[in-house]
Amino acid sequence: MVAQQQRFMHWELEFADLFKARGGFDVILGNPPWIKVEWSEQSLLSDFDPRFAIRKLSAKQTADQRDAVFAAQLAARADYLAECVACEGMGQFLNAWQNYPLLKGQQSNLYKCFLPLVWRVGAGVQALLHPEGVYDDPKGGGLRAELYPRLAAHYQFANERLLFAEVDNHTRYSINVYGQRKAQPKFITAASLLDPITLKRSLEHAGGGQVPSMKTDQGKWELAGHASRLIEVDAAMLATFAQLYDEPGAPWVQARLPAVHSRELVSVLEKFAKVPRRLGDLQGDYYTTVCFDETYAQRDGTIRRGTGFVDSPADFVLSGPHFYVGNPLNKTPRAVCDTNKAYDQLDLEALPNDYLPRSNYQRECATDVYLARTPRVSWVEAGEKEAKPVTAYYRTISRRGLSISGERTLLSAIAPKGVCHIDGVFSVASKDQTVIPQLAGLWASVPFDFFIKSSGKGDFRNSLAETMVMPEMAGLASALLVRTLSLNALTSSYGELWEASWDDAFCDDQWSNPDPRLPQDFFTKLTPEWQRSCALRSDYARRQALVEIDVLAAQALGLTLDELLTIYRVQFPVMRQYERDTWYDARGRIVFTASKGLVGVGLPRKSGKKDAACKLIFSDTGSDIRRLGWEDIMPKRADDGTLQPKVPDGTVIQRPTIDDTQPSGPVERTIQYVAPFTLADREADYRVAWAHFAKEQDNG
Repeated sequence: MVAQQQRFMHWELEFADLFKARGGFDVILGNPPWIKVEWSEQSLLSDFDPRFAIRKLSAKQTADQRDAVFAAQLAARADYLAECVACEGMGQFLNAWQNYPLLKGQQSNLYKCFLPLVWRVGAGVQALLHPEGVYDDPKGGGLRAELYPRLAAHYQFANERLLFAEVDNHTRYSINVYGQRKAQPKFITAASLLDPITLKRSLEHAGGGQVPSMKTDQGKWELAGHASRLIEVDAAMLATFAQLYDEPGAPWVQARLPAVHSRELVSVLEKFAKVPRRLGDLQGDYYTTVCFDETYAQRDGTIRRGTGFVDSPADFVLSGPHFYVGNPLNKTPRAVCDTNKAYDQLDLEALPNDYLPRSNYQRECATDVYLARTPRVSWVEAGEKEAKPVTAYYRTISRRGLSISGERTLLSAIAPKGVCHIDGVFSVASKDQTVIPQLAGLWASVPFDFFIKSSGKGDFRNSLAETMVMPEMAGLASALLVRTLSLNALTSSYGELWEASWDDAFCDDQWSNPDPRLPQDFFTKLTPEWQRSCALRSDYARRQALVEIDVLAAQALGLTLDELLTIYRVQFPVMRQYERDTWYDARGRIVFTASKGLVGVGLPRKSGKKDAACKLIFSDTGSDIRRLGWEDIMPKRADDGTLQPKVPDGTVIQRPTIDDTQPSGPVERTIQYVAPFTLADREADYRVAWAHFAKEQDNG
């Protein structure tokens, strides 16, 4: 009966004459189903009652209402059981080692089952369109060992232009051309293609010229091709990839395949591979955790959903939007936080020294129970009887969700002692607390962000974190440390870390750029004890610190300036686009930005009736009050390329705003923007900073 229902295909019997004469099919083309074999109770029950899907019921709510559906519809129970049996049977069959030995330990997905099948029945060329999971699954080494010797070409596409309209735009998939097994792997790979025309143009390109980025200077998706987009992978390159992305000693033929934009960036990965020490080498001396799974932690009464302020870090539950690159105080949830857009950007210049944002989760149980349920580190301090909770340490934190095509992918900062977090956040504690600011600084850099982008992973967990290299900083250590601490130590909660990390050399440091928008006396005024002025708070100064961290990380890795510039230009098109339209006032405050991550920062592009009127104060003509948009005052570019201001230097724009980010409640504040309004050029700043730190090392 099962055979009649499923109509199994026995290839060797159906095509016995073909197998005898040719050994299999000459050509196999296909787009196998991208379907995970998993039981979805809600999806099935929604066929009988749409409320299961519309209301997004929890597992417990679904179970409670299931019997009501069965009682109301007699056929529902029988259909439910039949579907359950079929799904369970399919899962058992696909997970059986005897049927698919190469897929052992991997999550079942139907497209994977087609790979060993086409290799078995194919005697010529096989071309399949399928997702990228086979190339980055940490448990897929055995499958890759059979795949690479057969692989002739791997062309990875990003679905940003929605060539597959029904598939999410962040999804990555590839055209994979297989053939007969070779003694040694050798294949062509191209990554992050947006359209087949780019592949065609790359195959026809003669070489020479600059490799195109993902986007044009006008912000459009780039479809131009280049010969360097086609990378030839052999055993030696796979060995480099294995050294970078896999556990020590992993066979090179099982290496995970990164997404590398062009040949020029392969040399960058080779330099990462030459760094002898990785985070994973600190075994026993570091601890990683996702802390509280919000589903189970709510179920057992550890935390509850509820947005509000708390009195101390010990009661604060951290979420992903709270922090960004080098900034632990990025946003706060609004009083009513019911969407992922219900957050306000924090003005670091206005925050009190003991500030804590709102949290979307509150402690539900008693303090001692809460502390007992908090994960504990893997080591015991000298003089202690048991390991401490992970919250007794400062930690490097990162958002778990990785947006490969986003402005930034690796979003990390430093969490203060006391705070817990939900499992949308990944954190690293270290027995040696001096490791934390070093990790946070390196992870905030563009080179390390590139490393994560190239991995193609969508989830930042220990399997990825332990591969992060830790280069010897030598003479660069103090410069990296002071910039990292100044970006993160925004409140008194970081005082202990600041004081433990203090180096008298901090006061001898200086900016690489004499730009008037920077506080040139910032470093000389630093003190061994944390105080408010130890933190960088202006937008431009914080940007400059990150620029210099990028250079410091690149130099520690042994990269060249050209390699850093290529990484930024090619791998960070969204960030580059935002930088080209972010304007700063004379004091370093952002007066306008096109960045979607900085909604509410600066003036709106156009003025509107709902906008509060701004007061313009002119040094020579008095003042004027009117509604303003950025387009009313933005400098215009003349024919010779120079910017012509619309308002004189020294003009002050006073913009009233309602600040609802403080525990005391909404208050009206006035933000000032002082002309002139100017852009920043990251690539030019990289060149200046590179020369500065190279000279510092030569003199050191």
